[in-house]
Amino acid sequence: MIHAIVKCDDLAYVGAIMQSYENLKKEEKSNLVERLAYIDFKLQFTGFVKRSEIGEMFNVADAASSKALSAYSLWCKGNMEYDLSQKVNVISRDSFNSLLMLDAEVALGMLANGFNKNKLPGASTTLIPYEKIDRVPNKLSIDCVAKITRALSGGYAISCKYYSENSSNHNFRTIVPLALMHDGTSWLFRGYDRDDSAKLNFKNFHFSRVSDVIELYNDDDGKKEEKEGLSNDKEWNLRIPLELRLHSTLDESTKRKIRLEFGIPEREDEIMIPVRCSFLWILLRKWFIDDRSELEKLSDNESKVKKFYKFELINKETVLFLKNSI
Repeated sequence: MIHAIVKCDDLAYVGAIMQSYENLKKEEKSNLVERLAYIDFKLQFTGFVKRSEIGEMFNVADAASSKALSAYSLWCKGNMEYDLSQKVNVISRDSFNSLLMLDAEVALGMLANGFNKNKLPGASTTLIPYEKIDRVPNKLSIDCVAKITRALSGGYAISCKYYSENSSNHNFRTIVPLALMHDGTSWLFRGYDRDDSAKLNFKNFHFSRVSDVIELYNDDDGKKEEKEGLSNDKEWNLRIPLELRLHSTLDESTKRKIRLEFGIPEREDEIMIPVRCSFLWILLRKWFIDDRSELEKLSDNESKVKKFYKFELINKETVLFLKNSI
């Protein structure tokens, strides 16, 4: 362990080249450690960190934010550099070595809901017993996730392989990440696929199906174009009202359980939920919504195919009309 005396104006502490946030926290007990963690998080998952962001996050003056940045530069040499053109501290991609070693799902959760010191390594236990049921270890690559979220934050494209369930084309494609999403089970992102031959460019992508990510941050052609922004994503901006009725095949006991699950008042069978058009295909499957045509229902009955549904889609014609209108 290599020790050094670090001085930042009136701040003096004994530092060391540490391997992790947990080790650093044992050495330095002040609030500085959490500020270093925030800087590390911002660099890894957005690609940059501003002095003003540190001040807003921890409610401290510019001087304290500057001290934190200076301390981070000394503790984590090679992780950060100052970009004169943008006047902001940016990640040094070739030499970055994360202080935090965060789980990818934890990182995505903080990007969506805000930086949370209680989610950092070695944090105190939960206030009440808690365990995530469907957690699959190492499901997501932290390296791929960080590259995608940096591109999303920085407004540029990535080149990657994507293993779609609907296509056998696993060649490299160029995608501009636009927004994070979570369907209750998996993390996804909305993106613009520049290589779609059918010109269905705006799509949902699963983080778990992405591999071999290359950031196009230094490529002029990699910059996000105006037409590729969410403001031009018609499916994202269109909200469709789903009018749902508890399925006629359900018995009363099952209906009662579903009412509780979806917050439907007792003795009522219908619910109306407005959703983004881009989420429609996900919700049809996750909520077991019967959107079959009369011909499809007849075919299933003749074939004696029994499928489980929670809801019937009452306003299917309206949904199809709105979806086809874009």
